[in-house]
Amino acid sequence: MTLPLIPTAVVGSHGKPGWWFAGVKAHERGELGPADLEEMFDDAADTAIRDMERAGIDIITDGEVRRLDGYVDSYYAIIKGIEPIPVRRKAGPWGYDQQTRYEAVGRIETPPGGLGIAREFEYLKAHTTRHTKATCAGPLTFGSRIHPGKVYRSVVDVAERFAEVINQELRSLVSAGAEFIQLDEPARGNVSGEEMSRLFNRATDGISAKLGFHICFGNRFGRARFQRTYEPYFPGVLKSRAHQFVLETSGRRTARGASSVRAWWM
Repeated sequence: MTLPLIPTAVVGSHGKPGWWFAGVKAHERGELGPADLEEMFDDAADTAIRDMERAGIDIITDGEVRRLDGYVDSYYAIIKGIEPIPVRRKAGPWGYDQQTRYEAVGRIETPPGGLGIAREFEYLKAHTTRHTKATCAGPLTFGSRIHPGKVYRSVVDVAERFAEVINQELRSLVSAGAEFIQLDEPARGNVSGEEMSRLFNRATDGISAKLGFHICFGNRFGRARFQRTYEPYFPGVLKSRAHQFVLETSGRRTARGASSVRAWWM
């Protein structure tokens, strides 16, 4: 299938149906086993794929429906070398301080076979004839909720380790047939655009695929994680070896940031 001159694509997670949340809660209560959860995720991926196809989207994903609370929590559950820190605030309105955080207690490692993102992509490829895009959290987002402990020097040091982990995952994606890969950085801490570029380039070093760099501000429960402006990151982020920047510019509080981005291309 030939893509049009300006193809349509999706960026973030697909909306999840009510039965997805019911299934996850049932699994947490011990009422569903791993095979039951995997079957539900397959059904959710099928639903997301069909929705995008019916909408006429040219480049689709699996909707990221296999990723649990907080986008990277499914991976934290299988990553070795980290331990959860007790959540200090559980009552009151939801905030980012209620997400589970971790501390590095050893070298960060993935289980044999990696994080499983390549397997997610293989399912997508087998269930559509459309062009596809694989997505993966960036090194800063992966490291955003992990305290360096006594193992790593800083949060950036943790992100550098994740850049190595991601690089191996992206190589598996390319081997699985991925031609378009997007790295997402919604939770990047207080780093400069130059530092974001350095970590992106480290994570994607040697990857033979079209590379997208998605930089947004987080939107869990409609709440941004950062001030909605790109001004602190440009022009440094342009040092990223990305073929495409995927930016958030349609929110009512991003007008100033959008103007600053346009200035660097005009």
